[in-house]
Amino acid sequence: GNETHLTKESMTMTTAELIEAAVLLDEDEEPCTSKTLIGDVSNERREVWSSRLDDVDNNNDQLVGVLCEGGRGKLEHAVRITNGTATPILLECKVSFEELPPSALVEYRFAESTEWRLSMVCLDYLLAFKAGKFKDWEQRLLQPTCMAEFRRMMSIGPVYNVFDHHMFPTSDEEEKKKYEVVDDKTGKKVILPRPVSELRIWNVEKQAYDTVDPILDGAPSLPEERDAYWKNMVSSLKENFADEMEQLGF
Repeated sequence: GNETHLTKESMTMTTAELIEAAVLLDEDEEPCTSKTLIGDVSNERREVWSSRLDDVDNNNDQLVGVLCEGGRGKLEHAVRITNGTATPILLECKVSFEELPPSALVEYRFAESTEWRLSMVCLDYLLAFKAGKFKDWEQRLLQPTCMAEFRRMMSIGPVYNVFDHHMFPTSDEEEKKKYEVVDDKTGKKVILPRPVSELRIWNVEKQAYDTVDPILDGAPSLPEERDAYWKNMVSSLKENFADEMEQLGF
């Protein structure tokens, strides 16, 4: 018969040819100057990305990593191959509004969970964002919008790591409720800080993860510094909110 038997070689050729034909852009939306096929994206990484890849069919879509050279250096595209077409997967950084490959977004984990997830933010914007966030948290504690918020924030305790419900969403509905409270005065929902426990980013050169420091700029990092900081904070709060603090057992 005339059936063509697809050998491993002709299949990888097709993937390589598809990648060669695909238009892959760098961060400045210029075509990448070089493209090297890395191979299939691991199941572990696909799992981490899954919360943001709604339309990828895990059974039928192939997802390959492609190392590219762009105007700002190396980047890694994730290309979806389905029905003989290759399309790069681009996700929005919710801060810069740039469309980026998944490998350019920071991954996060909460303390109560073993699960890593893909965040909504790229590294540069995360680092800029971390700069003012500790002061924000202090202000909220010292000048709460309502006492329900204050009580819940005190039960969460000191927050030294980065938090943001847009960048680092909580997927579990039950878990989400622990970080929401209704304003006594307005009846509006107030969302409380839920700090991440760990952050990491894919290192394109090393093809491995780099750890990203989750600690907010200006926050104490050593245990003894943290103890002293929290003691001072509690005594300020006792002056400002004597009754509430007593009710909370401080």
